[in-house]
Amino acid sequence: MNGGTVVVDASTLVAAVASTGSLGDRARATLRGHRRAAPPLIDAEVGNALRSMVLRGDLTDGIGASARLMAERLVHRRHPIHGAIAARAWQLRHNLGFYAALYIALAERLRCQLITADNRIAKAFKRHDLISTITPDD
Repeated sequence: MNGGTVVVDASTLVAAVASTGSLGDRARATLRGHRRAAPPLIDAEVGNALRSMVLRGDLTDGIGASARLMAERLVHRRHPIHGAIAARAWQLRHNLGFYAALYIALAERLRCQLITADNRIAKAFKRHDLISTITPDD
């Protein structure tokens, strides 16, 4: 699938821009060479996660701000979530929260992989062939 479109979720994007460990390495390597798509809510989710990392002392203010800008640039296309995508996410509500389901619904709509580091998504949809989970090597 190298060179094709993938849907990236906030967990993967945060790992790619803010993790110096093996998870960050895996996220960056997995995303390299792909066109990256996401629902527009990714910016809010990434910003919130980075804010939490700054407040915990995991990142400095400057690194958090730079990571947010980098994450913003890493997403090539933000797809609207109204209509069919939102309707499909609503159908998935019994397995997962609505925000996470939007990423799956978008991947289904685009017929491409969802790249996630979120174990809840992986566990909820073990048999879903569009979901690719990244984990640390260690």
